Amino acid sequence: MIIIQNGWECDYELKLFAGLFFNSSEDASVYSDMKYDGRVINVYTQINFNGRAFFDDLYFEYKGSDRRVFTCAVTKSFCRAAQKIRSVSLPWGVMCGIRPAKNVRELKETGISDDEIRDVLKRVYEVSEEKTDLAMRVAKNEEQLLSQIGKNSVSIYIGIPFCPTRCLYCSFVSTDIRVSGKYMDGFVKKLLLEIDKTAEIIEKMGAYAENIYIGGGTPTTLDETQLKMIFDRLHSRFDFDRIKEFTLEAGRPDTITREKLLAAREGGVNRISINPQTMNDETLKKVGRSHSAAMAEEKFRLARELGFDNINMDLIAGLPGEDAGMFRNSIDRVIALDPENITVHSMCVKRAANLRFTENSLTEARIMNDMLSYAQKRMNETGREPYYMYRQKNISGNLENVGYAKPGTMSTYNVNIMEEKQTIIALGGGGSTKIVMDGRIERIFNFKDPLEYIRRFDEILKKKDEILEVIGIGGY
Repeated sequence: MIIIQNGWECDYELKLFAGLFFNSSEDASVYSDMKYDGRVINVYTQINFNGRAFFDDLYFEYKGSDRRVFTCAVTKSFCRAAQKIRSVSLPWGVMCGIRPAKNVRELKETGISDDEIRDVLKRVYEVSEEKTDLAMRVAKNEEQLLSQIGKNSVSIYIGIPFCPTRCLYCSFVSTDIRVSGKYMDGFVKKLLLEIDKTAEIIEKMGAYAENIYIGGGTPTTLDETQLKMIFDRLHSRFDFDRIKEFTLEAGRPDTITREKLLAAREGGVNRISINPQTMNDETLKKVGRSHSAAMAEEKFRLARELGFDNINMDLIAGLPGEDAGMFRNSIDRVIALDPENITVHSMCVKRAANLRFTENSLTEARIMNDMLSYAQKRMNETGREPYYMYRQKNISGNLENVGYAKPGTMSTYNVNIMEEKQTIIALGGGGSTKIVMDGRIERIFNFKDPLEYIRRFDEILKKKDEILEVIGIGGY
């Protein structure tokens, strides 16, 4: 696709929205021209496609110089022209970015009222009423959680890059233990040393650990002895009287045992995730999950029996072959278990998918919006508030992922990692340390592959020293 812009360039945004309407292999060209006289924005858009030209001429009253408004005007004009070619549902209008609630908070910081913010979302971004309500509620809950971040506190993320198998839709850092399982002992031994080093670094920073999150991969792919070694080392190096939240992604039900859950309880874990992704057995087989919906329910009840009172369950809308009724079944069965947190993800549609731009694909996007609307409705009915939200590039229907929680059970770590208001120090495989300082973010990355992590562990330790170098402490 050829995109030519005049008057205002927003290449990333135009390409993102163009990807909702056109396959990258289709022969289409876009010309955009924006003029602004200090009072009115005028954007003229022409799309040439299949030998025809499609036009839009947008006039928008505006007094100011906010680049986001200019970008919205350009993308809005493009979408209006593109809708004459293909009908695509855009519940988020022309809002870009992974954090819609951040837009709301930034508008609030300008001093305008909630009603005025709603008007901006509707008039400038063309966001639907339903998504506007969602963004407003998430922003309110995020603001409350962000205000509770302790002074000089950090969070710790520990990446365990192993899974029993790799799921069809997976984009996370993980390796199939049928290939990498032989490295698990060596990985854990090195991880214990990285925990020691991290504790030293945090002490030199004059900081303390507030939250710990063990993710992956699937951490419970490790056995109970390996997990206990990690928990014990954390207790020996950090002040657990100051740890507010300690999450373990138990993840796939087929990796959960009574022994592992007992080790987690004794190790101070106060929040776990048990993630069925769907409660339809046919879909589970299709995407490569080795458990049933009944097993997910069984492992949830086991966790309850062992005293876990803050459990999250993940579901994915738009999994291959699922219709709205199947997704509603998953939502209702999970709600019947009554977990404190339910996270609803939207399936990411890969660009290479053959059916991406067929009529079925476009219908799927509309069905996905119906799925998410049902989820939002049921969460409201059951007293679960949306408290964190993010969007991904190539997500089906340009939709969102949302975490819902009962009052008092919202995950501070989830909000911190999305809103980047607290330094997060990453350990293990594929972790990304985010150092928050003076309004900017510095990142330091760990190696992804378990064998590389083990072989190049000296470099891992040096990466921890880089944290002090970045913040200018200790002679670095």
